Amino acid sequence: MGKTAWTVMVSALLAVALALPAYGQWGAIQSGADALKRAQQPQEKAAAPAPAPAKQDPNAPLNFADDPKTGPVSTAPVTYKNTERNFSFTIPAGWKRTEGAPNSAGEGFGKPGTTRFFHIHYTQMVPSFPAKSSVDASLKTAKEEVGIGKLLSAKRRDDAGGKIIGWEIVESRKGGGGTHQRIIWQCYDKDNYYYNFGVVSHPDQFDAARAELQGIINSIKFTR
Repeated sequence: MGKTAWTVMVSALLAVALALPAYGQWGAIQSGADALKRAQQPQEKAAAPAPAPAKQDPNAPLNFADDPKTGPVSTAPVTYKNTERNFSFTIPAGWKRTEGAPNSAGEGFGKPGTTRFFHIHYTQMVPSFPAKSSVDASLKTAKEEVGIGKLLSAKRRDDAGGKIIGWEIVESRKGGGGTHQRIIWQCYDKDNYYYNFGVVSHPDQFDAARAELQGIINSIKFTR
Protein backbone atom coordinates (compact mmCIF):
# COMPACT_ATOMS: atom_id res chain seq x y z
CA MET A 1 0.00 0.00 0.00
CA GLY A 2 1.50 3.36 -1.06
CA LYS A 3 1.57 6.42 1.17
CA THR A 4 -1.40 8.06 -0.56
CA ALA A 5 -3.63 5.02 -0.15
CA TRP A 6 -2.55 4.66 3.48
CA THR A 7 -3.36 8.28 4.30
CA VAL A 8 -6.74 8.09 2.57
CA MET A 9 -7.58 4.89 4.44
CA VAL A 10 -6.73 6.28 7.86
CA SER A 11 -8.63 9.44 7.00
CA ALA A 12 -11.69 7.29 6.25
CA LEU A 13 -11.35 5.54 9.59
CA LEU A 14 -11.31 8.87 11.42
CA ALA A 15 -13.72 11.01 9.38
CA VAL A 16 -16.91 10.09 11.19
CA ALA A 17 -18.22 13.57 10.60
CA LEU A 18 -18.71 12.94 6.91
CA ALA A 19 -21.19 10.13 7.53
CA LEU A 20 -23.05 11.16 10.69
CA PRO A 21 -26.50 9.69 11.30
CA ALA A 22 -29.14 11.96 12.80
CA TYR A 23 -27.88 11.73 16.37
CA GLY A 24 -24.15 11.90 15.68
CA GLN A 25 -23.35 8.33 16.67
CA TRP A 26 -19.59 8.01 16.42
CA GLY A 27 -19.64 4.41 15.01
CA ALA A 28 -16.49 2.70 13.77
CA ILE A 29 -15.82 3.46 10.13
CA GLN A 30 -14.93 0.16 8.49
CA SER A 31 -14.49 1.32 4.90
CA GLY A 32 -11.12 0.07 3.82
CA ALA A 33 -10.54 -1.81 7.06
CA ASP A 34 -9.93 -5.13 5.30
CA ALA A 35 -7.20 -3.62 3.19
CA LEU A 36 -5.69 -1.92 6.24
CA LYS A 37 -5.74 -5.21 8.11
CA ARG A 38 -3.99 -6.99 5.26
CA ALA A 39 -1.39 -4.27 5.16
CA GLN A 40 -0.71 -4.32 8.89
CA GLN A 41 -1.25 -7.87 10.18
CA PRO A 42 1.90 -9.97 10.65
CA GLN A 43 2.77 -12.43 7.94
CA GLU A 44 2.64 -16.15 8.66
CA LYS A 45 5.63 -17.37 10.63
CA ALA A 46 8.56 -18.39 8.49
CA ALA A 47 11.83 -20.05 9.34
CA ALA A 48 13.42 -16.64 9.92
CA PRO A 49 11.72 -13.31 10.76
CA ALA A 50 11.30 -10.86 7.89
CA PRO A 51 13.56 -7.81 8.09
CA ALA A 52 12.07 -4.45 9.03
CA PRO A 53 11.00 -2.42 5.98
CA ALA A 54 13.65 -0.08 4.70
CA LYS A 55 13.04 3.65 5.01
CA GLN A 56 12.72 3.99 1.25
CA ASP A 57 10.14 1.18 1.03
CA PRO A 58 6.96 2.91 -0.28
CA ASN A 59 4.84 0.18 1.30
CA ALA A 60 6.11 0.88 4.81
CA PRO A 61 3.60 3.01 6.78
CA LEU A 62 4.59 6.65 6.89
CA ASN A 63 8.15 6.02 5.73
CA PHE A 64 8.17 9.19 3.65
CA ALA A 65 9.83 11.66 6.00
CA ASP A 66 11.94 13.05 3.17
CA ASP A 67 9.01 13.71 0.84
CA PRO A 68 8.87 17.53 0.45
CA LYS A 69 5.25 17.35 -0.72
CA THR A 70 4.01 16.50 2.76
CA GLY A 71 6.00 19.06 4.72
CA PRO A 72 8.93 18.80 7.09
CA VAL A 73 9.17 16.64 10.18
CA SER A 74 8.99 18.82 13.30
CA THR A 75 12.05 18.95 15.52
CA ALA A 76 10.07 20.37 18.46
CA PRO A 77 6.40 20.47 19.48
CA VAL A 78 4.36 22.76 17.23
CA THR A 79 1.11 24.47 18.25
CA TYR A 80 -1.34 25.18 15.44
CA LYS A 81 -4.23 27.64 15.70
CA ASN A 82 -7.40 27.40 13.65
CA THR A 83 -8.49 31.03 13.53
CA GLU A 84 -11.67 30.24 11.59
CA ARG A 85 -13.14 28.08 14.36
CA ASN A 86 -11.04 29.30 17.30
CA PHE A 87 -9.26 26.20 18.50
CA SER A 88 -5.64 25.15 18.84
CA PHE A 89 -3.74 21.87 19.16
CA THR A 90 -0.12 20.79 19.62
CA ILE A 91 1.72 18.24 17.50
CA PRO A 92 4.74 16.54 19.14
CA ALA A 93 8.27 16.60 17.79
CA GLY A 94 8.87 13.96 15.14
CA TRP A 95 5.48 14.44 13.46
CA LYS A 96 4.55 16.13 10.18
CA ARG A 97 1.52 17.36 8.27
CA THR A 98 0.26 14.69 5.86
CA GLU A 99 -2.78 16.44 4.37
CA GLY A 100 -4.90 19.56 4.54
CA ALA A 101 -3.88 23.10 5.40
CA PRO A 102 -4.22 25.47 8.36
CA ASN A 103 -7.82 26.57 8.95
CA SER A 104 -9.14 23.79 6.73
CA ALA A 105 -12.01 21.50 7.73
CA GLY A 106 -9.81 18.45 7.19
CA GLU A 107 -6.22 18.22 8.40
CA GLY A 108 -3.99 15.20 8.95
CA PHE A 109 -0.70 14.65 10.76
CA GLY A 110 1.42 11.54 11.14
CA LYS A 111 4.60 10.26 12.75
CA PRO A 112 7.01 8.85 10.15
CA GLY A 113 8.02 5.24 10.71
CA THR A 114 4.89 4.48 12.76
CA THR A 115 1.15 3.97 12.29
CA ARG A 116 0.29 7.03 14.43
CA PHE A 117 -2.06 9.59 12.90
CA PHE A 118 -4.06 12.60 14.06
CA HIS A 119 -6.98 13.82 12.00
CA ILE A 120 -9.40 16.74 12.21
CA HIS A 121 -12.78 17.05 10.53
CA TYR A 122 -15.56 19.53 11.17
CA THR A 123 -18.81 20.48 9.48
CA GLN A 124 -21.78 22.71 10.27
CA MET A 125 -25.06 21.04 11.13
CA VAL A 126 -28.44 22.65 10.41
CA PRO A 127 -29.68 25.13 13.05
CA SER A 128 -32.38 22.74 14.25
CA PHE A 129 -29.92 19.89 14.88
CA PRO A 130 -30.25 18.83 18.57
CA ALA A 131 -26.59 18.94 19.60
CA LYS A 132 -27.21 18.37 23.32
CA SER A 133 -29.44 15.37 22.61
CA SER A 134 -26.80 14.03 20.24
CA VAL A 135 -24.13 14.23 22.95
CA ASP A 136 -26.37 12.61 25.56
CA ALA A 137 -27.46 9.77 23.28
CA SER A 138 -23.97 9.15 21.90
CA LEU A 139 -22.39 9.07 25.35
CA LYS A 140 -25.07 6.66 26.58
CA THR A 141 -24.32 4.32 23.68
CA ALA A 142 -20.58 4.65 24.21
CA LYS A 143 -20.87 3.71 27.89
CA GLU A 144 -22.85 0.63 26.91
CA GLU A 145 -20.08 -0.26 24.47
CA VAL A 146 -17.58 -0.09 27.32
CA GLY A 147 -19.67 -2.78 28.96
CA ILE A 148 -19.40 -5.11 25.97
CA GLY A 149 -15.69 -4.50 25.45
CA LYS A 150 -15.78 -2.38 22.30
CA LEU A 151 -14.46 0.64 24.18
CA LEU A 152 -11.95 0.97 26.99
CA SER A 153 -13.54 4.17 28.27
CA ALA A 154 -16.16 6.81 27.51
CA LYS A 155 -16.64 10.16 29.20
CA ARG A 156 -18.31 13.54 28.83
CA ARG A 157 -15.87 16.21 27.71
CA ASP A 158 -16.80 19.87 27.36
CA ASP A 159 -14.58 22.91 26.81
CA ALA A 160 -14.57 26.72 26.81
CA GLY A 161 -16.71 26.98 29.93
CA GLY A 162 -19.43 24.75 28.51
CA LYS A 163 -19.69 26.51 25.14
CA ILE A 164 -18.27 23.33 23.58
CA ILE A 165 -20.12 20.13 24.49
CA GLY A 166 -19.02 16.63 23.60
CA TRP A 167 -17.78 13.19 24.58
CA GLU A 168 -14.51 11.28 24.36
CA ILE A 169 -13.94 7.57 23.81
CA VAL A 170 -10.98 5.21 23.80
CA GLU A 171 -11.44 2.25 21.50
CA SER A 172 -10.39 -1.30 22.37
CA ARG A 173 -8.62 -3.73 20.08
CA LYS A 174 -11.95 -5.51 19.76
CA GLY A 175 -13.73 -2.28 18.89
CA GLY A 176 -11.24 -1.56 16.14
CA GLY A 177 -11.64 -5.01 14.67
CA GLY A 178 -7.97 -5.79 15.19
CA THR A 179 -6.86 -3.28 12.53
CA HIS A 180 -6.70 -0.03 14.51
CA GLN A 181 -7.36 1.61 17.88
CA ARG A 182 -8.48 5.19 18.31
CA ILE A 183 -9.04 7.94 20.82
CA ILE A 184 -11.76 10.27 19.59
CA TRP A 185 -13.20 13.50 20.92
CA GLN A 186 -16.44 14.61 19.26
CA CYS A 187 -18.11 17.87 20.12
CA TYR A 188 -20.37 20.74 19.05
CA ASP A 189 -20.01 24.50 19.37
CA LYS A 190 -22.62 27.24 19.74
CA ASP A 191 -22.95 27.50 15.95
CA ASN A 192 -23.83 23.80 15.72
CA TYR A 193 -20.52 22.89 14.14
CA TYR A 194 -19.67 19.24 14.69
CA TYR A 195 -15.99 18.42 15.32
CA ASN A 196 -14.26 15.06 15.14
CA PHE A 197 -10.73 14.95 16.55
CA GLY A 198 -9.20 11.48 16.31
CA VAL A 199 -5.87 9.78 16.87
CA VAL A 200 -5.14 6.25 15.74
CA SER A 201 -2.48 3.57 15.58
CA HIS A 202 -2.30 -0.10 14.81
CA PRO A 203 -3.41 -2.05 17.93
CA ASP A 204 -0.03 -3.78 18.23
CA GLN A 205 1.50 -0.31 18.74
CA PHE A 206 -1.36 1.33 20.62
CA ASP A 207 -0.16 0.77 24.18
CA ALA A 208 3.24 2.28 23.40
CA ALA A 209 1.63 5.13 21.47
CA ARG A 210 -1.26 5.86 23.81
CA ALA A 211 0.35 8.52 26.02
CA GLU A 212 1.52 10.51 23.00
CA LEU A 213 -1.82 10.15 21.23
CA GLN A 214 -3.77 11.16 24.34
CA GLY A 215 -1.48 14.14 24.74
CA ILE A 216 -2.51 15.40 21.31
CA ILE A 217 -6.20 15.05 22.12
CA ASN A 218 -5.69 16.75 25.49
CA SER A 219 -3.90 19.66 23.80
CA ILE A 220 -7.01 20.70 21.83
CA LYS A 221 -8.43 23.90 23.29
CA PHE A 222 -11.25 26.18 22.16
CA THR A 223 -11.13 29.90 22.88
CA ARG A 224 -14.65 30.91 21.87
